[in-house]
Amino acid sequence: MAKEVASKARKAGNAGKKSVRWADVPSLKDHRREAILRSVANILRNSRFSTLTIQNIADELGMTKGNLYYYFKDKQEILYYCHMRSMDISLLALNEATQNGGSPREMLCILLTHHIRAIVDEGFGGILQTDLESLSAEQRRNYVRKRDELEHGVRKLIEDGVKRGDFECPNVKLTGFAILGAINWIPKWYRPDGPFDPSQIAEEMTAYFLRGLLVPKAAQASGTARKRQYANLPGS
Repeated sequence: MAKEVASKARKAGNAGKKSVRWADVPSLKDHRREAILRSVANILRNSRFSTLTIQNIADELGMTKGNLYYYFKDKQEILYYCHMRSMDISLLALNEATQNGGSPREMLCILLTHHIRAIVDEGFGGILQTDLESLSAEQRRNYVRKRDELEHGVRKLIEDGVKRGDFECPNVKLTGFAILGAINWIPKWYRPDGPFDPSQIAEEMTAYFLRGLLVPKAAQASGTARKRQYANLPGS
């Protein structure tokens, strides 16, 4: 049911990245809650608002503010669900990468590419620029728990790449922060009508991150030679 709701709302909310009109949204409550969240993503993706108001959301959908409160009790709750949706999309990218198998390099490539595409295409990445302080302590804990899961997943792939000899990274934690921080900043400068295509952004930024991690070919070749040398030693 949740996938069906998200799919229908996504088709409505992402058609040409245009606004959805409330009258066109199916009347089921789940559909309409999804449409409201999508409207927030659309506002953040297509505007340079420094703050987001209930009136912005209502105007985007062509509805009254009073009607919004039937589906969410306040702006804080809307922002919370947008934050959680953003993290769910990112964790889906992590799951797809690890389930796919392959080397740490291949899995990290899949994760970063899908993560960046989600940030750009879905629009929920723009919520990362909003203030977490408006959320309740419990809401922040729920969000941080998912954020930490993503960060740990990225660091684990980098660590595995270092152990395998593919990556060179003296500080895995700092590198993970640097990569995710750069990705989280994309909504600040990306615009649908800008010069960069989403696939170009994902592919080129991922390639850039991986180049910074990969051991130089000469070092990789030397490492392979050493492994062969050790393999031929007595008692190996």
